[in-house]
Amino acid sequence: MQKASSVFDFLTGLTALAYFLVISAATKQHFASGKYPLGMYLISILSLFGLFAFLVHAFVWSLEFTVISLVLIGLAFALFLWAVKHSRQKNLSLAFDKETRVDGIITTGPWRYVRHPFYVSYILFWLACALGTTHPTSAVVFATLFFIYVYSAIQEERALKQGSYADAYLTYQENAGFLLPKLASKTRA
Repeated sequence: MQKASSVFDFLTGLTALAYFLVISAATKQHFASGKYPLGMYLISILSLFGLFAFLVHAFVWSLEFTVISLVLIGLAFALFLWAVKHSRQKNLSLAFDKETRVDGIITTGPWRYVRHPFYVSYILFWLACALGTTHPTSAVVFATLFFIYVYSAIQEERALKQGSYADAYLTYQENAGFLLPKLASKTRA
């Protein structure tokens, strides 16, 4: 049983590392910001710290709730890739960019259900890491990044509500949940 557990720990660690490398590459390739925003440095430092803690548990020690962590990382990965597919033609800004770039409201793919699928993906990943290690460090990283992502989403929505797509965004907001899908909406009910 110990050998099977270590194989799952290793697989979960590799999956986490792959996810992290993909989102790191996307930060540079998929999101367009003239300058790397200050808040992104904080996210990057916390993320590296959290990933290191998770990988030490996965590769050196052992993980708790390995299957749940692997499933959550898989869901985070799938959601991230789905969001990239549906936002590829849009000009998206990095979190905390002072110049939020908006060239339309995305309402397809995961945006049909939630307004911030990238943040949901990141939150699922860090939840998986916290559950996988059950270590206070991972719990603090998860809680801090959760707060940062929610704060950033609120700031982005504020900018959208004041921009040229404000009316479309307000209509869209009635139909899609913030981070969780709405159970019923006016257009899908």
